[in-house]
Amino acid sequence: MKNLLRNVTAAAFNRRYPVGSRFIYHPTPGMPERENVVTRSTAWHLHNGRLVVRVEGKIGGISVNRLEPIA
Repeated sequence: MKNLLRNVTAAAFNRRYPVGSRFIYHPTPGMPERENVVTRSTAWHLHNGRLVVRVEGKIGGISVNRLEPIA
């Protein structure tokens, strides 16, 4: 979980991780629960500045700071 994404812009995220990229999703950071997910949209900033992306199996956007890239 040490590789969670932090302080990244939508443009940088979208350049590095195209739609279809695989991640480990940590619904509650610090807890052992995790799930493999695949992005299904580009990332975008919400009005509050939070960066989110849509992933398969989830409704709405999830915060990219809960995603860990799968190498």
